[in-house]
Amino acid sequence: MLEILLFGYLITCVSGQGGADVVLSCSLVEEGSGMGGMGGGALFSRTPATLVLRDLAVTPDLSPDTLTPFNPPAVPDPNNIILEAKVESPEIPEADLLLHADCNEQEVTCEISRYFPRNAKEGSTEPAYFIGSLQIEGGELSLTLVLQTRPLDQSDRPALMQSKLELPLSQSGTLLTEVVFLVFSRSESHSAPLGGMALLDCGFRQQAPSPGRELGLEWRLQHRGSGRKVLEIRAGQTETEEGPAVHVEREGSSVDAALLVGQGNASLTLARLKVSDEGTYICTVSTGLYQAQQVIQLHVTQPPHVSLSEEKLVFRDELPQKLSCHCKNYYPLDVQMEWFSVSSTDSEPSILSDQVSLSSHRQHSDRTMSISSHLTLHPSTFPPGTTVTCRVTHTTLDTPLSLSLTVETPEPDSYWMVLGFLVITVLFFYQVMK
Repeated sequence: MLEILLFGYLITCVSGQGGADVVLSCSLVEEGSGMGGMGGGALFSRTPATLVLRDLAVTPDLSPDTLTPFNPPAVPDPNNIILEAKVESPEIPEADLLLHADCNEQEVTCEISRYFPRNAKEGSTEPAYFIGSLQIEGGELSLTLVLQTRPLDQSDRPALMQSKLELPLSQSGTLLTEVVFLVFSRSESHSAPLGGMALLDCGFRQQAPSPGRELGLEWRLQHRGSGRKVLEIRAGQTETEEGPAVHVEREGSSVDAALLVGQGNASLTLARLKVSDEGTYICTVSTGLYQAQQVIQLHVTQPPHVSLSEEKLVFRDELPQKLSCHCKNYYPLDVQMEWFSVSSTDSEPSILSDQVSLSSHRQHSDRTMSISSHLTLHPSTFPPGTTVTCRVTHTTLDTPLSLSLTVETPEPDSYWMVLGFLVITVLFFYQVMK
């Protein structure tokens, strides 16, 4: 099957009638042409293309006077690929992020392919559909749009045909479409603490639903090559006596069915997070002919608990002493442990790399990790007044965590103190008894 994709990253804001237009510079990628590449893979051809999102709602802080109107080519060219997507109902949420992306020097990527609706009439070619994916750099907004071609006015006929897509163009040489369905997320990545709660953002917008159309939502988790269903909801799109059918696979997961039907809020709540909840979550919304999805990454975290094996650092009998730094119950795995020392005469701490050993990682039943670092101290190298520090760096810590001990002067041996006390006591009683 021939698949056509649009990839884009350049964005320009221009004024439109009653709103603003966002112009994306893209390239058309056609899969399946050619004899195949190395290893039998298909070749790809790329052709310049343009995607125009028409009439986005203008926020009060964005003056239309600062925008330049979009002007199609003066002479229509059937080889040019210009998709005009009318955005009125449904509206794109957080559209101001798209409008400000160029000013904020944020890259917007675009990928569009031909789309074939579910249960569409077999052999039907009108209207044609596209599905597009837009991501703003930094993960602030991700959109999946279903575009449907709009019929041309009688004044536009006979129409030019786009040479690659084989679809009729308007008199200005553009392919007229409108957004009929979209699924979005305002956070492509989310971090939450072990044992805590996570809210994964997902929502949808659509044109007025047809009576009797079923609304479906499925959340799935993919991680390290395996996947499982988390939650599924089937509901009507109008108020009925019969409520939605909710099937929960992961205990503690929930979606507000009323908000899903009434406001298009498909966000997933996960309570009592475990390490096994980490991975790629896929939010798939289906309604009538259309189905689209968003992908959100969930990272489960647990900061380390750090402790030292000794409360005091004192050398006895001039023998070496081992000091251990324990880093316990952290996640994810990556952790860095370092030793430093600074004496009373030093101005800067010194990194200790000799006489340092590291244990192997230990995994607990909750899949958190522990590790220990051991430092051997010699009296000649660490005189009294020297401060020894263990520093731990982990992704969950805003700044490294440090624990320190200072080498203390050894106290007089208690054996000689007791012996001296006994001698004095004996002499005292001897004098009394005389």
